[in-house]
Amino acid sequence: MNLQPSDEQILLRDTIRRMLADRIDPTAMGAGPSPQQVWRELADLGVLSLMVPDEAGGMDAAPQDAMIVAEELGRAIAITPFAEAILGAVDIVARHGDAAQIARWVAPAVAGDLKLALATGDVALREGKIHGACAFVRWAADADAFVILVDDAACIVSRDTPGVTLVAGRLADGTSAPTLHFDACPGDVVALPAPAVAEQLALVQLGYVAEMVGTMATLFEQTVDYAKDRRQFGAAIGTFQVVQHKLARMYVSLEQARSILLKAGVAPRGAPGFVRGVYAAKAYVAHAAQGLAEEAVQLHGGMGVTDELPVGRGLRRILVLARLYGSAEDARSNLAA
Repeated sequence: MNLQPSDEQILLRDTIRRMLADRIDPTAMGAGPSPQQVWRELADLGVLSLMVPDEAGGMDAAPQDAMIVAEELGRAIAITPFAEAILGAVDIVARHGDAAQIARWVAPAVAGDLKLALATGDVALREGKIHGACAFVRWAADADAFVILVDDAACIVSRDTPGVTLVAGRLADGTSAPTLHFDACPGDVVALPAPAVAEQLALVQLGYVAEMVGTMATLFEQTVDYAKDRRQFGAAIGTFQVVQHKLARMYVSLEQARSILLKAGVAPRGAPGFVRGVYAAKAYVAHAAQGLAEEAVQLHGGMGVTDELPVGRGLRRILVLARLYGSAEDARSNLAA
């Protein structure tokens, strides 16, 4: 197992890191969904077509490449629909759709001209029409169409289809998450093989885990810097043994999270252990990331819970990512099953 990134992966990481540093104000990290310009630049860099198969016009990258992108987004606390839209909705259509579906939905999505939202919920597909509801569909308010997972198929429904109703909702990190209601809505159906849904949701979860690890790294670095500058009783608080112990535990937690993420990311999709590896990573990282973020807020004092510093916003982002498509406890239950 080779855990070292290739030269191409290092270039990918550094390119995205520089772009995000240029486009995102450090004082506004995690203040809300990233500007549309960030999404456009990701498209221009080819990042949105990274996972798309060769025959659909993409680069057919490995999960490790998606992990690198997501970790950099997390490091900048850049709130984008990369995991749901690209690793989920676009990838499903690109790998399992026909030529017409790829041309209609995938090509404009990877160019940044169209947004797809991934939806799951209490829905049924009868005679090519979707019935039911999907709760807390992230980015649905900004999406042009929805890719709804139902049994052994995905159904693509345009936002302007008669019978589609959105009930507004918002999550702690500022992203929109409406509930979608479908009243016999016709859609573009994509047949899925038996293991496709589990593998696809695992890939989305890998994106979430990588984002959490990136955010952990930023919160840790900012807390270390703060401990060096903040003074109490005539000395920097970083010289106090109790603070040093907290920082040491945060560092260990971060490195353990990064290690289990690497183990999950290097497994090729479709491999027997891919889904299990991702859930193992989610089970540990979701818990560790929240603990590190809470320590970062506590060490920053009262300002840590305000919107003035990125640590509070980073905590809210992690709280959301740790619970999407299941919490750490749900991941452990899946592993046990």
